[in-house]
Amino acid sequence: MAADGQNNTNSLYMLLTHKDRRDDLMTVIVWLIMLLYALISNILIIVGVLRSAAMRCATSYWFIISLAICDIVMVFISLIHLIPSTAFHEDFVHVMSTRNVVMLFFYNFFWYTGVVQLGLMAFNRFVSIVYPMEYKVIFSRQRSCFLLLLGYFLGFLASLPTLFSCCHLLWDAHSYATIYVQPDTWYKYVDMGVNSISLLMMLISYAAIIHKVRESGRAVKKYQLSIRMKQSGALVVVPPTCPGGFHRTHSFKATGSQVSKKELRLFIQFFLVSIVFLLTWTTWQWLPRFFQSKGACFAMTSLFFINNSVNPTVYLIFNTQLRRELYKLFCIRG
Repeated sequence: MAADGQNNTNSLYMLLTHKDRRDDLMTVIVWLIMLLYALISNILIIVGVLRSAAMRCATSYWFIISLAICDIVMVFISLIHLIPSTAFHEDFVHVMSTRNVVMLFFYNFFWYTGVVQLGLMAFNRFVSIVYPMEYKVIFSRQRSCFLLLLGYFLGFLASLPTLFSCCHLLWDAHSYATIYVQPDTWYKYVDMGVNSISLLMMLISYAAIIHKVRESGRAVKKYQLSIRMKQSGALVVVPPTCPGGFHRTHSFKATGSQVSKKELRLFIQFFLVSIVFLLTWTTWQWLPRFFQSKGACFAMTSLFFINNSVNPTVYLIFNTQLRRELYKLFCIRG
């Protein structure tokens, strides 16, 4: 016991005095703050949705809950594995250890599941805004459950190769980043493919939504203009072939279905979450190619932790229902 205590003291001493260890300590503190915030905020999102019967019944919120669960699992793995590994390096776990392989497999499992579900969330908003009459059919309860389970299944398939030596993607505490054991592995193309397909779904869906919103806005302005002309009794000249000389203009209806403000706010939430994911993934793909430093890897990995916390932050900022439910939860009524 005395020897163990002495070893722990020496490990702590190294952590606090050696330059690299001091960098590790600062990194651990920053990441702990990010991860604890991400954990608490994602739990609050789930609690807020479950407290509201209306949100519980809306299938779009099922994807929010599922994505929050993915974030919570990734945060939990980071807290019990990545953080201690960064603090104590080989004293906690070796890079090629089985534990490192298994932990990163589960991390990747929920990462890819979240990636697939971001694509499904974009499709959900696309159908809701562009084809609202078909929404309840395409995203019925049964089909939404199937799509959620499909996301987990695809996430499992995408991460399964990391259990094999040819495709190991492991945490390297010395570089503050995950690394491929074999840099030229074919698995990196699987990673690129899964993320790219999801990003393509987001791009197409959100482009169509933005077009729909712009068309809807123009239709509303056109309709409002016709109402003002009618109310002011605007007169227009008619062709000579028409008797009467002058007559009042007839109002016309705005073309196309109007976009609900509620649906539009939900689109903004999903869109911002997707933007953060795009930034995170592209940084992971390209930053190490240009900057081979611990600082660059620290920034890259920090973006993953920010990604875990941005999702609930966006929902809390833009979603009035969620804020109301959480206010009821924490507000002490007199």
